[in-house]
Amino acid sequence: MTTDSLFKTEYSRLNTGQKQAVEALFGPVMVVAGPGTGKTQIIGLRTANIILKAGVEPRNILITTFTEAGVIAIRKRLVKFLGNEAYKVNVSTIHSLAQDIIKTFPEKFLEYKAGSPIDDVDAFELIKEIIDKLSGEKQLDKLITSYDKYFYLRDIKSRIGNLKGEGVSISRLKILIERQRLKYEEELLEIKPTLKKYETTRIKQETHILKLEELCLVFAEYNKELRAKSQYDFNDMINFVLEKFKEDEELKFHYAEKFQFIMLDEYQDTNNAQNTIIDMILSVSEGAPNIMVVGDDDQSIYRFQGANIENMLDFSTHYSDTQFVVLEDNYRSTSGILDLGTQLIVNNEERLTNKIETIDKKLVSSGILKSNTNKPVLFRAKSDMEEKSYVINNIRQLLEQGTLPEEIAIIVRGNREVEQFTQLLLQNNIEAESKLKTDILKSEYIIFILNYLTVINNPYSDENILIDLMRNDLVGLQQVDILRINRALYVLNYSRKINMTMIDFLLDESNLEELHLSDKASLINFRDNLLAFGSELASKSFIAFFNDFIEKTGILLSIEANGSFDDLEDIFTFFNKIKSWNISDKKFNTSKLLSKIDLHKTYNYSISRQVLKKGKNGVQVLTAHSSKGLEYDVVFVPGLFTGNWEGKRVIDRLKLPEGIAGDGLQTSNFQQIEEDRRLFFVAVTRAKENLFLSFPAGIGTKPLLQSVFIEEIKGCYNDFTDLSTLDQNGIYEIISHELINNLITYSDLEFSYIEEFLDTYKLSPSDLNVFLEDPISFLHRVVFKYPFVDNKFTIFGKVYHRTLELFYLKYKSDQKLPEKDYLLTTFSILLGKEILIPDEYEELKEKGKEGLHGYYDICKSKKSEPLVLEYSFRRKNIIFEGVPLTGTIDKIEKVGESDTTENISEGQGALFKDSVALIDYKTGKAKTIGQIKGLDRYGNKKEGEGKYFRQLLFYKLLCDLDPEFDAQFDVGSLAIDFVEGKEGNYKYIEVDYTLEDYEEFKVELQGARVKIRDIKFWKEVLHK
Repeated sequence: MTTDSLFKTEYSRLNTGQKQAVEALFGPVMVVAGPGTGKTQIIGLRTANIILKAGVEPRNILITTFTEAGVIAIRKRLVKFLGNEAYKVNVSTIHSLAQDIIKTFPEKFLEYKAGSPIDDVDAFELIKEIIDKLSGEKQLDKLITSYDKYFYLRDIKSRIGNLKGEGVSISRLKILIERQRLKYEEELLEIKPTLKKYETTRIKQETHILKLEELCLVFAEYNKELRAKSQYDFNDMINFVLEKFKEDEELKFHYAEKFQFIMLDEYQDTNNAQNTIIDMILSVSEGAPNIMVVGDDDQSIYRFQGANIENMLDFSTHYSDTQFVVLEDNYRSTSGILDLGTQLIVNNEERLTNKIETIDKKLVSSGILKSNTNKPVLFRAKSDMEEKSYVINNIRQLLEQGTLPEEIAIIVRGNREVEQFTQLLLQNNIEAESKLKTDILKSEYIIFILNYLTVINNPYSDENILIDLMRNDLVGLQQVDILRINRALYVLNYSRKINMTMIDFLLDESNLEELHLSDKASLINFRDNLLAFGSELASKSFIAFFNDFIEKTGILLSIEANGSFDDLEDIFTFFNKIKSWNISDKKFNTSKLLSKIDLHKTYNYSISRQVLKKGKNGVQVLTAHSSKGLEYDVVFVPGLFTGNWEGKRVIDRLKLPEGIAGDGLQTSNFQQIEEDRRLFFVAVTRAKENLFLSFPAGIGTKPLLQSVFIEEIKGCYNDFTDLSTLDQNGIYEIISHELINNLITYSDLEFSYIEEFLDTYKLSPSDLNVFLEDPISFLHRVVFKYPFVDNKFTIFGKVYHRTLELFYLKYKSDQKLPEKDYLLTTFSILLGKEILIPDEYEELKEKGKEGLHGYYDICKSKKSEPLVLEYSFRRKNIIFEGVPLTGTIDKIEKVGESDTTENISEGQGALFKDSVALIDYKTGKAKTIGQIKGLDRYGNKKEGEGKYFRQLLFYKLLCDLDPEFDAQFDVGSLAIDFVEGKEGNYKYIEVDYTLEDYEEFKVELQGARVKIRDIKFWKEVLHK
């Protein structure tokens, strides 16, 4: 079916409001889309309509949403309507958009490109250092206390995040502080000076202003230190783009011309900085901008991140001719669920319906459940135990009746409840999946690793940790041997009145001889490994040591044997975290690692597992915040008592000036109850067919007060009264089950993960080469991402490439060839950021210096400025016969501008068009044209050879399939530039090809992709 006919078919199924949204192509449009009203469908159909009726290319449309999950959902809907053309539409989060802008114009963001991100714990440490400095200089008074200098540390970090998220600069903050001061002075004039309230208010106001002024000092110092350390935090990426937009009209015009139609999804969740990026792009557009925002003020639940409904109000003020479309037809839930949600949310005053007269909202059940007359159910339990039993019993009955477990959700208020209900379900043999981000620091394997490293770092530090380590099954010692050693050590110390440590006891061979151990060899092996690890630390970078440590302790083998994929993800996450720390600190060691972990525990900061696989098909347990955008047949919402779903005390010890992060409409207490109500509204509207609410009258001996929300939805639910299923014995049985704590075994889990991974995977030239050389290496490095460390040769090539990129970026930016010193210094700085021991650093520094000296002289003689550097296809959505492709070309030059030391070519094929050369850098020894193509001396192809040639043809294919590239360039030649000049040989080799070569490559590519996607192939490879 063609796009046009499919569009007409789908369009005919829309309701009046949806059709209005799809037809509103031009000018500013606001779509107020309540839960379950089909907003993703209208975004997809409106995109198709723009292409069909406005004659706009897909690449000229931008769609942004709040999360990567939202990006995937919109992309899938676009594929349904547009096929492969859907991949040309720009769909991303605002952060991804900012990142894309930076990568597209790297020469405009040199400071960012040369920097590295700072994590939360490092940010805490940096702010602590700033507090130490400023307090030592007597510049802090109100942001420190006599009993705890870091009392406001968390508040300061949080407020800096708010300020950056809202795009508030130091100068802007000072203006807002002054406005707050003036407002306080006006308020004070309203109070009689003789009243006690006058002095109390004055002191409170002065303290607040002083706190804000000191926050401004810390904020300024924080930014200064980040710049000095070449670091940036999460929000800086957007602010870098905002700052560049303010000074670079050409850049704004570029994106205004590129994005002719813009759609912003989940608009209620955006903050000021994110909105400003879009506003600045639109500010240079001619006429009324073609922008549509889609959101629901009743589902705005991220005020703590700066999101607020003022954005929706400001939109209609900013664009006075805004066209409003309200979607009220809900295709998800029953009328009973929607009536409850509506009756609840009308209690909020901060709603568009109360601010804009033309907007009226009442959700109407319009889907297949519209005739369902079931009301939600409320259970008033005598205790939390009875409430939990009620939930578990109901879930058991639903599963017995055939409800799929993944269609049942328990939506709770906080993370602790997620853990409790997940454990309770598992204890009662009900499969469950927690949506909670798992803290790897609680993993048994990570605890084992940290204990081992603690002992390696100092074998005398903690006897208990050493003994626990020896008793761990992963070490493989006989438990009876450990008991004998403990007993012998005790007797020795008691009888001789000495204090011998365990490590000293183990080092004395005579002690071990006397005990007649059952497995002395394993014990000696453990002891010797412990000492060897300590010695190894002194001769390697920490990340290289850690890589060896993981291998020698057999942790990965244990995980693979037990089939615990979660544990593999924990190790993978921990490895990457250590690697990032080691990159930031070249002197990183065991002591610093253990200190970092202590800081995580001190600040209660988890290290969240990097999830490689999707979850199991179990009952879903999640917080209301995590439930946004999801839906389930059956939803349980327990814990409806004051102090849980509402009424939590929120202490703001460092309140920002008014006008930041949504503080402008109401007092903070009123804002909080309305935020809580919106959160509860989101939770209940996740339910399609059945909604079960519950309230415990007490926890233990503590009585609880029911939530005010229960009173507000009075008449919209039926009370649960059948208590026959909740006898005391049944309650005790449900609650008292003990969970057996062992590793979970997943059948065929590796293969399900491979399938899931490849659903969104894009094949790159390097990955293709890895697969063709060794499929197992492809699995480990690309799919499972087993931890591995770059060797010094890989590091050298990476830094050499990066140096040339920055060198040519400066060339383009300054319009003149930089000095040789810039090239050499840049290499040294970048090399210094890598994880290398001093000897390796010096070796590679000299090697790079030698290579770059000669390369610069060649650059100076030919003086050709590259057209494009690091041309990336990552976000281009290139598809070849159903195969998503990606890659990055090092350099693109005009053909004929590459004067070389040696130019080898076998003549240009008919396919070449004299335009640009695609150039790939290679370090190492230069190769001949035959070696590049994988030919023997007789010109015959050698099996498995020619990876450089394959890589060039891959780039050629990417360019042929990229409309943006095709609009600017024609591929004139393919070339390898051997930039290191090893043995004095700087070869620039043009590599010709024939149509037959090109077609053979395509067949090879398609064949490889078929194997990569074939689970049977992987089962054969792994002998499963």
